[in-house]
Amino acid sequence: MRTKHIIWLVLGALFFLVLYGFFTAFETQYSTVEIKQKIGGVLICNTQYDTDIHKGQYLITYEYKNNLGKLFKIGDGAYFNREWKKDEKLIIWKDWVILKTGNWIGTDKIIIGKFKTKKWQDYEFTPDSIEKNDIWRALKTHSLLNYCCPTSYISKIDNGKIEVVYRFRINETDNQMDNRKILYQIQPETGKPVITAVLKK
Repeated sequence: MRTKHIIWLVLGALFFLVLYGFFTAFETQYSTVEIKQKIGGVLICNTQYDTDIHKGQYLITYEYKNNLGKLFKIGDGAYFNREWKKDEKLIIWKDWVILKTGNWIGTDKIIIGKFKTKKWQDYEFTPDSIEKNDIWRALKTHSLLNYCCPTSYISKIDNGKIEVVYRFRINETDNQMDNRKILYQIQPETGKPVITAVLKK
């Protein structure tokens, strides 16, 4: 009788632990990550991580602390259903500071601004904005914008130029995809990236 009682206690404790682990696995988690920068100082990433049975998402608020300990608020990024590599780097081009980060599902963006003015602007690289561009339209590329699941990720930023790989659906009945390399040039006066070319990848 005593043995049976102990077994039931053990089973009850195990059930409670499993139930507790199940519910706490989906709680919001907060953390701070510091990433050393080539320009000096550190990028401070204040992170909120949420998850459910099917997916997870990182919401990140960025601050930069220079070598003198001065803090600059940069902006926000997000990684939905994909890995956050914790490798963001601030890039200096002319007097602009550029940070590449994740955006909404399947897209990237840059945050661009100047330390001296403390003004920052987001520019999103989305399938919709690409396909509305005159250069894209002139090429008459066959794509099914409203079909799952296009992606537009930044592959390179160098000397004021940005390369984005745009992957899009081309068939209604299966998941056949195609892709293009979208080239942008950041405007020195405004910091706005403008499409200059669309290339077959």
